Amino acid sequence: MSTFTIGDLVALTGVPQATVHHYLRTGLLPRPKRLAPNRFTYDERHVQGLKLIRSLRDRRGLALPMIKRILPEMWDRALAPRLSRRTRMPSARLLEAAKEAFCRRGYDAVNVDEICRAARIAKGSFYRHYRSKAELFFAAADAASAEMVGLFREAAGDSELDPDAAGLLLSRFLEPRLPLFLDLFAKALQRRPGYTAAARQVFSRTAAEIGAHVTGPDAPQERGARAIGAGVLVAFRQVQHLPPLEAVAALRAVAGAASPA
Repeated sequence: MSTFTIGDLVALTGVPQATVHHYLRTGLLPRPKRLAPNRFTYDERHVQGLKLIRSLRDRRGLALPMIKRILPEMWDRALAPRLSRRTRMPSARLLEAAKEAFCRRGYDAVNVDEICRAARIAKGSFYRHYRSKAELFFAAADAASAEMVGLFREAAGDSELDPDAAGLLLSRFLEPRLPLFLDLFAKALQRRPGYTAAARQVFSRTAAEIGAHVTGPDAPQERGARAIGAGVLVAFRQVQHLPPLEAVAALRAVAGAASPA
């Protein structure tokens, strides 16, 4: 693996040295290898981690606390694909276990104990990373959205699709994550504290990013919203076990989240 000095990192990423040190102090980047009391060496994880942080801040508009929650999971997926689940950071294991549990069983059927067991961490350690199950759920929804958008972009390439074609392509990546999004939007409709803002944030960013690949005269977010609506309809046809009333609730939630605040 290639190694770099702090000067190399600045040159490769354009991130100022003081900012790199700030990210290291706050845990946004993995610790460098110490060669001497004031000499450290960095590797490809730090280069790619800095690029990911910049992308998440500039393109997705995420604040650093949220990036800190989801970045370890992105290291596992984008920077270290050979790592086994047993070697992942605790916060990354928590997020991955939560995504799987919420997608498979739904928010109300899952408790913190189960997530901790699946992530192989003590329950007491959970609260070092998240203040509540709801906060973890919001982070899981945001991470699932980012993952879905990344897969969609990779599949779409440089193509510009009409909303129906984009929806058909998106449905492949939406369908396994649909139960999580259904829970988020359904609870937003019930006006539960925090859920409306979280649903609007996830949907708005997702629609804007999907919309960049969708043709039409409207703004990217509006084009993306239509593509998401088309993708939801396709996904519902593929997921026949969902009750009709739940499908209606999800469609209403999508429409509500797409409306300006």
